[in-house]
Amino acid sequence: MPDYKYQKNSKTVFWSNGRTHGFGLKDKNLNLFYKFIIFIIKLQNSMAYKHSLLFESEKNRIREMYGLLTEQRFVAGKGGSVDIPCLYGPGYYSLKHTDKSGTAFDNEILLNPVIDEAAEFLKNNVGWIPKITITSGESIIPNYDSEGGTGPKVVGWLSTARKNKIEAYVNLKLKTLKVTKPAQVVLLFQEAKTLVLPSGGWPDYVKWRKSTPEEKNVNPKNREYTNLKKGYDKDQLTKITFTVIPDLGPYQCTFNVKIGVHFDNKQIGHTCDDARYQILANGIPLTTSQGTSCGAGLSYADMNNGGGQLDCKGTKDRGGLRFNYFKLDNKALIDKIMAADTTKKGHIRLTTKCIPNTINNTHGGGCHTDVPHITVNDTDGKLTVDTYPKANDAYLVTLDKCGKLVSGGGGVVKVSDDVKGKSTETKKPVGRKLAYATSETGTLTSEQGIQNLLSKGLISKNSDKTYTVLKSFGISPNTYLENDIINKILPKGSKITFPS
Repeated sequence: MPDYKYQKNSKTVFWSNGRTHGFGLKDKNLNLFYKFIIFIIKLQNSMAYKHSLLFESEKNRIREMYGLLTEQRFVAGKGGSVDIPCLYGPGYYSLKHTDKSGTAFDNEILLNPVIDEAAEFLKNNVGWIPKITITSGESIIPNYDSEGGTGPKVVGWLSTARKNKIEAYVNLKLKTLKVTKPAQVVLLFQEAKTLVLPSGGWPDYVKWRKSTPEEKNVNPKNREYTNLKKGYDKDQLTKITFTVIPDLGPYQCTFNVKIGVHFDNKQIGHTCDDARYQILANGIPLTTSQGTSCGAGLSYADMNNGGGQLDCKGTKDRGGLRFNYFKLDNKALIDKIMAADTTKKGHIRLTTKCIPNTINNTHGGGCHTDVPHITVNDTDGKLTVDTYPKANDAYLVTLDKCGKLVSGGGGVVKVSDDVKGKSTETKKPVGRKLAYATSETGTLTSEQGIQNLLSKGLISKNSDKTYTVLKSFGISPNTYLENDIINKILPKGSKITFPS
């Protein structure tokens, strides 16, 4: 996102600077939104608007001017979701505030109409509830409580402070608007990607950042600091996702659980078109969702990759990977699944049923014998299951209502029968046993780093509480290789020496 700045009374006000949060919008209203925010900042700091507040009629007129009032966001029977990027001064966490330079920030101006519309929807549509997801990230620039004046803060403190302010504000507004159920609030913290420190240290970087364009041009570190600033700015964001979702009572955490059934390891050697399976949750058939290799809306997991008539990729990707996702995203489906739970414990038993290939079948009229890779993400997108079934039969795994593993899994990856010769267990090099710690200059603790690696599918958790590396990744200066075992988690910044 390009910087925006303008001069006023010898003050430079930046669209995004050292600790002012920038964000990216993948939306047709992107440029309109930028213009809208810039207009508000100018307006609230102009001589014509000495007061920091705009009347509601003025706010609506401005929103309408920039096309922000034309779309119905919450629809009967479907609910809805709205992303609201927020802008803060460095070290501030209230939705509305004025920083030390005199710049006013008003995130309420965009949040209020969404709350109003959601409240109206909730009052007129029984069986729906509000949910707030706050996606927040911080750069490695040291945090400081500018608003409360309580000094330096640890990584994550500012994001949590903003989350608490947002939660209190939204629920107070909803209560005022006669909405009986408060919003569920979730904070998703994103790790910084730019981990390089300024070569001259933070005081020198801050001095550069506050200097004039002329001073920056003659500064020998200008190119370095300019590139670092771009990275730091991208790492800083606060985005509110306001969603209206079905009220599922005791099964609320089941909503949007995502089940994956994949062929995603080419070492197995699977290459055939006898690999379509119906996926059943407590005997209820599931339908594929977005992200599936062969498309959404299918009544089966399709792992055909033989390049024949039944391969959805045709001849273009023979032997390629195939991903299948099944999302529990509507109340009727979840009610059916839970009603069919014979344990009465809120469990979800996942099974498969072969859909025989009747064209050039190479598996005796049935399906292939390779076990699929099973993944499950919970209602907030966190990876909770990453495993293989123990045996090639109809049973996969059993989950609790929130998508956590109850039983099953722990299987061994084997070479496919499609490979010539007898099927044997995949020969893998013996991995190194290594400790793990996040980088001192990163933003996550070591425990958070492990969860991040799990969610990205880079590691899997073993029954003995160790972790197997599935795909290579690096934490400078070390590189963890496939099949390495992480057997110890050390505090953030700990020095780890790898074997030579």
